[in-house]
Order: sequence, then structure tokens, then C-alpha cells
Amino acid sequence: MKKHIIYILLIFTIPVYFITGCKKSDFDDNYNNPEKTVNSNIEGLFAGIFDNGRVMPRYWNLYTFHIPMLGAYSQTIGYGNGSKIYEQAINYTENRWTDYYTGTIARYRELEKKYSTYADGSVEKTGYQLFLEIARLFVYDQTAQIVDMWGDIPFSTAGQLNATGGDIILASYDTDKDLYSFIQQDLKRIADYLATATPDPFYTGQLQKSDYVNDGSILKWRKYCNSLRLRLAMRTSYSDESGSKAIVQEILGNPTQYPVVDNIDETIQIVAEGSLVTGDMESGFGINSLAPGYMVEDLMNPSHDPRLPVIFSANKNGEYHGVINTWSATRQTDSTTAGYYSRYDSVTFIKNRNFPGIILTASEVSFIKAEAYERWGGGDAKAAYEEGIKQSIDFYYYLNTLNDSWGSHDTPPTVGQVTTFLSDPLVAYGAVAEENLKKIATQKWIDFGIMQANQAWAEYKRTKYPELNFPTDASSTLSPNPPVRLLYPSTERILNADNYEAVASKDNVTTKVFWDVK
Repeated sequence: MKKHIIYILLIFTIPVYFITGCKKSDFDDNYNNPEKTVNSNIEGLFAGIFDNGRVMPRYWNLYTFHIPMLGAYSQTIGYGNGSKIYEQAINYTENRWTDYYTGTIARYRELEKKYSTYADGSVEKTGYQLFLEIARLFVYDQTAQIVDMWGDIPFSTAGQLNATGGDIILASYDTDKDLYSFIQQDLKRIADYLATATPDPFYTGQLQKSDYVNDGSILKWRKYCNSLRLRLAMRTSYSDESGSKAIVQEILGNPTQYPVVDNIDETIQIVAEGSLVTGDMESGFGINSLAPGYMVEDLMNPSHDPRLPVIFSANKNGEYHGVINTWSATRQTDSTTAGYYSRYDSVTFIKNRNFPGIILTASEVSFIKAEAYERWGGGDAKAAYEEGIKQSIDFYYYLNTLNDSWGSHDTPPTVGQVTTFLSDPLVAYGAVAEENLKKIATQKWIDFGIMQANQAWAEYKRTKYPELNFPTDASSTLSPNPPVRLLYPSTERILNADNYEAVASKDNVTTKVFWDVK
């Protein structure tokens, strides 16, 4: 049997590896070694769910997929006008797809299987439900991201090999719309469960030992859950405005029942704690660290954005410049050779071995609030928008300080400097609704930047802001313009052929994900 068959849960007990720098507990003492035992435990399986090289800034993901493809499609990285610049590197997109199924889904199914061995109503089943629901929350987040990139994907029947006792089930596809709907409904159920759960202290203690995302804080998991619900509801707000509006207003109208991430101290992230000792950021960026032209030249430079010095490095003349994609390839190459372009900042990004795996930030939530209030009322859109910008500034300066190998760090802007920035015409909130929505989306896009390029790409497709220019690539017949979705791996056509036939007509670079309707 070929090892690369998708969705099939291989004989899997607990994760073979963990994030190497995670110091929340001593895994060797607390979790079984999968090479020495076939027994698993809930705590170990739970911890392994979050061992995700597509969340942590790992070399392979950054260098082969995240930066060159998602960065280019979202224009959060500077790229040259070479040949076939928008075509997908199929081997690397296949790696991303496979990692989801053999990592996230495989571990989740094994956790479900272990949980099912406990008798209904037993103390263990009641106690470990907390672990299962929290794991589901993270899995749903990852699943929605795969939907955002591919559209229809296998989920409900994926990863069933161990659950069936070894029978191979080739997974059928769930439609993107149905899967989003299911996730939203189950996230609400999880939110309501977490709001009332009173687990035995033994299980909360075990959770604290195993949870290196939120350190066992049920309140933070509640905030993550409801903030994710906001993200997904806003993502579908142009395809199903009434349904999205109802979800958003339910959450924002009841902060006691549905708290959200409100400040940067509540950022949902996986802390590196020195785990990037191999220089993942430096090797991951490689030569692909040039600043994007529109972001720097048209937005941040003219408005004197205080994030400039912690996101990008000045060129040899002390100026900030990004790659202008309307320039010829020759002119771009000459400018790169001459050191004209800025690059992503070394302290904050390239040489920062403590850079976290960012999952969800307070600034994103504030921008969601601003958009919701602008479109549907219920709150102060201007205040939420400005709070999002302030949180974004604070967060980037926080990331800058994480580099403990650097002697000095950039000084954060003063209150006066931030106030001046907020009053700049390119940034200032006004009286015209569509212009305000454009500014909200644009600032959100800047905030996502390269490290959350997947979210930047999704939001750009959803809102069509900022108004980016992508020159047509005449050298390509497959993808002369940026794709709106990723192509399925060749293994799908070969190894899951019958199920693939149901989605084959959609497998092109121009079929939009269901929420992309604007």
C-alpha cells in the first residue's frame, strides 16, 4: 500500500513528535513513547493535536508554500515579474494538503477513538469531554483554513482507518458551504458547553499540563471559540448576510455568555520558547523577504505608519521601499541588486527564534467588530477600527521584543504619534460607509501581513480590498492571473478517483470558494 494515500489514519497512537521547545511539561515523563507502546492516553493525544508545523513558523512551510504562494496571491510579500509567477507548485500544495490529513485529522480521529472507549456516563468520559471539545475547536479552525484554500474537501469520512479496525474508506467530499455550516453550528455548541462546564479539578489539572496553547485556561478557550465564530461568520457575510449577521450580533450582544479576544495579552498563539533554534525563520524566508510594493509605497510610507520600522528594514539609504509589480523584471532585478528594496525586519522576523505560532489576535477581532458595526450597527465602528490599529501596532512591537538575542529593540510610538497616524487621510475614519469598509479591510490586511498570509488572501478574496493590481502573466496559460483557489493534489485524482470525480469540474484556478461572491 502506498504511504501517501490521503485521509487514511495510519496506525497511530500518540504524536511521534512535539514542538521541540515547548516547556509546559516534560513530555518524556508524562506521555508514552509511540515507538515503544501501542497504548495511548487522552492527554498525549490532545497535546499532539497542536503540534502543527503549519501554525508554528517552520522552514518548510514558509519557504515552499506560505511565502512564495500565499504571500504572492495576497501581495503581502514582494515578488518579481518572472515567468509563470502565479502558477502553483503542485508538489508543495500537496504537502500542505497531506499534512492536514496525516497530521491534524489523523490525530483528531485517534483522540475520538480513545474517547469512545470510555463508558457513557463514566467519570472519565465526563472529564475528558473537555479535552475533546477543545481539540475539536482547533481542528475546526484548521479545517476552515483548508476550505478557504481548496473549497470542497473530505472531512466527515476522512481518517477512518483505525476507527473501522483497518478497513480502508476512501473519503467523500463535503461541500465547502455545508462544512462551514457544520463548523459554525458545532462551534456554538462548544461555546455553550465551555460556558457551563464544571470539570473535576483532576481533569483541569491534566489540561493545564497538556495545554501549551492556553495553559489550561477555559476562559481563553472560550474567547478563542467565539472569536473564531466571528471570523467565520464574517467570512460568509456576503454570501449569507442574514445568517452571518445573526451569529455576529448574538456574540457581540452577549459578552458574558460569549466572550472574545479583547486585548493582546489574550492572543491565541503557540509560544516558541526558543524552539526555532534551527533558524526556521531565517531559512524559511531565505531570499523571499522583499517588502511588498503597494503596502509600503502606497499605504505605510505616505501615512507614516508607526509599524514600518518593526515590520520592514530600511534600505541602505534609510528609506522604506517595496517591490512595485508594474516594473519590468529587469528593473526589479537591478533594484534588488542595488539594495533599493526593504526587506522584512531582521529583529522582528528573520532572526527572531522566539517568533510564535499566531492563531488569532485581538486586532483581528477589533477589525471584525468595526466591519460589523459599520454594516449592521450595534456599536461604535470608528472606535473598534482605531482600537484594532492600536492593537496591531502594540502586537508588532511585542513581536519585536521577543528576539532576546538582539541588543536593542525599536521604541514604540508615543500616544501622540499614534493619534497623528490615525488622523492621516489614508487612515482616518470618515462618514462614507464603503470608504470605511475599505479602510477596515486594508488595515486588517496590513495587520495579517506575511505571517498570516492565508488569512490575508482569504479576506482579500472576500472583500476585494485593498484594491491590488496583479499584472497578467502572459507566459502562463494555466494561471495568467492569481488563482482564487488551490488545485487538488494529483494523489486525489489517482488514489481517490471515484470521489474526486464529484469535484473534478471545480478543480481549476477560477472556481471560487462559496463565500467569494463580491
